[in-house]
Amino acid sequence: MPAYEDVHAAWNRLSQDGHIGMSNAFVIVAAAANTDGGRRALAEILADDGRVAMIEPDALSYLRISRDIPLPRGVEDNRADAFFRTRFYSGTRLSKTHQIPNPKEFLYFNIAVVMVTGTLDNVAAVRDHMRGSGYEPVTVRMRGGGEKAIGIVMVNDFRDTTFGPYNEVIFIAIAVPADSAPHLKSVEYVNGFSLETALDRGATCFPFKLWLDELGPIDGGNDYLGTNKELGSFRFEDRSDGTRAFRSWDKDLKPIVSGVVPRTATVDSAKGVEAYRVAAERAGTVVPSSNATTILVASRPDTDVDKPACKWAFAVEWRPPILQEVTASQVALSFGDSEWGRRFEALEFTPALCFYSPSGVGQIFQHVGDCPYNPAGISA
Repeated sequence: MPAYEDVHAAWNRLSQDGHIGMSNAFVIVAAAANTDGGRRALAEILADDGRVAMIEPDALSYLRISRDIPLPRGVEDNRADAFFRTRFYSGTRLSKTHQIPNPKEFLYFNIAVVMVTGTLDNVAAVRDHMRGSGYEPVTVRMRGGGEKAIGIVMVNDFRDTTFGPYNEVIFIAIAVPADSAPHLKSVEYVNGFSLETALDRGATCFPFKLWLDELGPIDGGNDYLGTNKELGSFRFEDRSDGTRAFRSWDKDLKPIVSGVVPRTATVDSAKGVEAYRVAAERAGTVVPSSNATTILVASRPDTDVDKPACKWAFAVEWRPPILQEVTASQVALSFGDSEWGRRFEALEFTPALCFYSPSGVGQIFQHVGDCPYNPAGISA
């Protein structure tokens, strides 16, 4: 097995000075060649406490990831990206539900994400979904009077993570803790970007339901984050006209949601910079100058209605993001006859804004108190 032997040979050569840094780890992982034999050699090296002691923390994290998780085919390797130099991976544990290997640290090395954000007319139903959670929906003061809630349909193509690759669809409403200052509980609708300003000033994503196509991340969410994830299936198609089409089904193969979203910048998206600035000024925020952000999350299982939500956070760096206003006809969302497809459709969702990032990296903080960033005015 050439890779097995090459890993040991590379280790023996590079460790002669008693120190293994990140540049050495690159060479050792390259020798492993993403093969079972190479990973077995890494496992043997990392089982020796004396060898581990000479490895720098970030290099050790990279070697452990390469030992435990095969690199998916056709995916750019961001596992040693600078984003992860202080976000280490230490290994796996057995999940509570299915007793399968589950990462101790939830790291995301290559992700493509779609978020279609819009208004939810049925504010009373949104509020009822959060009953007893300690959260309430952020409302939008509409031009013609009245208020609506903010909803998101999120479609995730997680190409490489500490769970391995998987896909996901989420139905979300935007919320704040019930004891938040009054000015954080609503925004004025100026344009589609007004819906984004609530997150810019620290609002929380409140997932109603999540579907994934792998048991590992389902256990990761349900066992450690307090989510209500279920099995689903997905189909993605990147079309020649610069759009991405998606379809999703639940565990009973009933349709959840399908749609088409722009994945390239358009003339309208270029105009969006000014529209975003106007919305931000009206909301008392600023247009983000960085592609890095932290999103607060509160979730609970279906069985925990009327109970407080669990709090966690997701730090992410998008590369490169495309954010633009859209019409309902552009995204062509269609909610299926699955239970939650009908439920979310009944909230009367109207798309207004579309976010697409073809690549990104990130980390889930399983306890919001571990997150290094928490927006002012939002209770943890």
